Amino acid sequence: MWSFARVLASLVAFAAVSVAGTGCASSPNGPAFLTVPHPRYDAAFDAACQAARQAGLVPTLVDREAGVIETAPRLAGSVIEPWSWGEMTASDVVEGTLGFERRLARVEFIPVGVAPAAPEGTAPLAGPVLPGSERGVGADMTKVAGDIEIRVTVSVERRFQPGYQGTPYTRALGSYWREAAPKAGSRAAADASRAAPRDLSRWTAVSRDERLERVLAADIAARLTEPSAAAQPAASSEAR
Repeated sequence: MWSFARVLASLVAFAAVSVAGTGCASSPNGPAFLTVPHPRYDAAFDAACQAARQAGLVPTLVDREAGVIETAPRLAGSVIEPWSWGEMTASDVVEGTLGFERRLARVEFIPVGVAPAAPEGTAPLAGPVLPGSERGVGADMTKVAGDIEIRVTVSVERRFQPGYQGTPYTRALGSYWREAAPKAGSRAAADASRAAPRDLSRWTAVSRDERLERVLAADIAARLTEPSAAAQPAASSEAR
């Protein structure tokens, strides 16, 4: 019977052959960002939602006034899921096979020329922006005058199993470690009660998918130039 390592090596080899044969995407050639005039903001916002949905990234946060679109995660395809490769490269397919990955997109609309203020070393620390805080109120993008810049960010997250100790031979020999509960009344129990909350999330951001970012930006620009859109097309620009 084949070990898991041999089966995995065979799958990786199959992925390389399959990707080469089906012709996955190569180097990205879309715009790094887009610039649209303010009268076309609504059309650009709708085009961004449609482009994300077309790529399998379903919008879950749609704030037209703040100019923010965030999507639900889309799981990456493995070697046995060629129908879900899409714009993935050969290395993306291999990484999606060796590790459980997903992608999330965020589209931001900001006024052209607006940059965050540089931090001052002498200014007091104000802490995080809490819900309802006046510091969290931004500009209403539906009322901003001037051109608007569209930026797309796609994060790649990988799932980790806390406590898993794998082996290079077979997953059947893998094990999980667990922290022993401290004895009641001990110093360790008292320290644990005062400890800061721990992040229990199993997903960790590992990189950005710049290819998919440019693909989405190109799709948005293409939708804005369709006959059904307004007459004035979006102006795209390459990376600065």
